[in-house]
Amino acid sequence: MRLVFHGGAREVGRSCIEIATQSRRLLLDCGLKIASHDAEYPINFPTANDIDAAFITHAHLDHTGALPFLDHRGMDCPIFMTKTTRELTRLILKDAFKVGKITHQHLGYEEVDIKKVLNCIKRVVVDTKGNIDGISFEFFDAGHIPGSASVYLDVEGTKVLYTGDINTGETLLLHEAETEFPEIDILICESTYGTRDHPLRPKEEERFIEAVKDTLSRGGSAIVPVFAIGRAQEILLMLSKYKFKAPIYFDGMCVEATNIILSEPEDIIDSDALEDAVGKVKLVKSDGDRFAAINRPSIIVTTSGMMTGGPVMRYLNYLYNRPNSSILLTGYQAEDTNGRLLIEKREVYVDGFRKKVQCRVEQFDFSAHSGMSQLKSLVRQVKPKKVFFVHGEEHSVLALQEWASALGMEAYAPELGDVIDV
Repeated sequence: MRLVFHGGAREVGRSCIEIATQSRRLLLDCGLKIASHDAEYPINFPTANDIDAAFITHAHLDHTGALPFLDHRGMDCPIFMTKTTRELTRLILKDAFKVGKITHQHLGYEEVDIKKVLNCIKRVVVDTKGNIDGISFEFFDAGHIPGSASVYLDVEGTKVLYTGDINTGETLLLHEAETEFPEIDILICESTYGTRDHPLRPKEEERFIEAVKDTLSRGGSAIVPVFAIGRAQEILLMLSKYKFKAPIYFDGMCVEATNIILSEPEDIIDSDALEDAVGKVKLVKSDGDRFAAINRPSIIVTTSGMMTGGPVMRYLNYLYNRPNSSILLTGYQAEDTNGRLLIEKREVYVDGFRKKVQCRVEQFDFSAHSGMSQLKSLVRQVKPKKVFFVHGEEHSVLALQEWASALGMEAYAPELGDVIDV
């Protein structure tokens, strides 16, 4: 057996790992990497028509966005994911295609490929064993976003666990990840936060709410860029605990994503609380609503979380030079994104022009990923024969590899394109 790292190796984005045997080709995730001007797809796919199955951990684009790209190149196989992941994947693939056409990106696939991919999806129930051509598999709740899962595979006697994106801590929205796994030979572990832990969530929430209150007291608008799936709903739950006199606007793909999440209430801790939170916001339906939002003290919860597109760009065009307003980032900002540029340079690209931001900028850590200590605890608990660290910037991946090696584990930090015999 060999592992082929088509993406997600020493980088965050385009997660795509192949398990190859003499008779099988299996994919773990199939994502794209969002960059400032274009999307980057998994590399080294001379053929895709002989892939036997794909296992998708969750619906974020960096884990699903290349599915239609590979379909266009001939992939035609069962694609396994949970029901919620399927519905959310349908939403984000269609949205990504629409945005790509508007921005004239070279997508490498057509709309028909999305339809074909969706028809290939096979629903998986968490904690229920499945089988395909003698390969047994099981999905475990990963606690990352609604519908997310870690994937366990028994491939010709070798037991593989792929964490996907995993969070072993509870949030306002989700229960902590399941971590009681069968005996594992090979662990493929995410490393997004391989070098640091997260601050205590209640303290971070307090800091966030104070920033919102301060913005409103100065007569400004608080722009809260969110990931449509997971982060948007948690921020709504957070804001709903406080009685703000200013209106809360809810805009972008997160509106439809929230409706999908509410249709599967068993995936979250308290669907009634989320429904109540949605009832307290103003759903943005037009540019007129957006104009109203920026011309009064307001809270604007909108996509996209890394400011690479979506309605947040319209708000930025009006508010970037207003010192009394704020941009309150709520999560990780990947390399080559507008959000990372904002943090590092206090600049953003708006309508193709790089602009200096005058409003207040703060970043808050409401991560849906395990922190360093949680990842280390997970690896110790699993006790794999071999561990591969992926889905992290190079310094994070190498730090975890060094730590695991020091404990006597056979640990790897694969590079993009590596093929490793196991």
